[in-house]
Amino acid sequence: MKAICIIPSYGRVSFSQCCKKHKRVTVSFDLFNFLENATHAIHIHEFGDLSDGCKSLGPHYNPTNETHGSPDFPDAPRHAGDLINNFTTNDKGRFVYSYVDDKLSKVDFNDIYGRSIVIHCGIDDLGRGAGKNKAESLKTGNAGTRLACGIIGRKGC
Repeated sequence: MKAICIIPSYGRVSFSQCCKKHKRVTVSFDLFNFLENATHAIHIHEFGDLSDGCKSLGPHYNPTNETHGSPDFPDAPRHAGDLINNFTTNDKGRFVYSYVDDKLSKVDFNDIYGRSIVIHCGIDDLGRGAGKNKAESLKTGNAGTRLACGIIGRKGC
């Protein structure tokens, strides 16, 4: 099973699951046209509704109703939509990376079709924000405004 999200002018995020028996979901990023050595938050969002641009894509995809977190802290909760939370581009403004997402492997792969990917202007605080920012940190990672987005669709072989 395969899925892809084309983010106009910025690249793509691909998802693949070799078989339902193992349920391993590989996520691959090929992103470009960013400033050099820039860090941005990236997440799966709930909806695939671009009627108001990236604003109408809703909150992070969170089928297990957990607080925001990071795969960097495997014993802490995190949304399935948290992905890698942040990416940092190289000196040419590009980011290429693949990993196996253990959280996406625990949900129905079909459930990501029609959802969206959002790249944020800011950096995700990984759910570790404190003080007055703590509540928002546990929802969004205080990732900031939405810079770019695309809808996750089925991908052919």
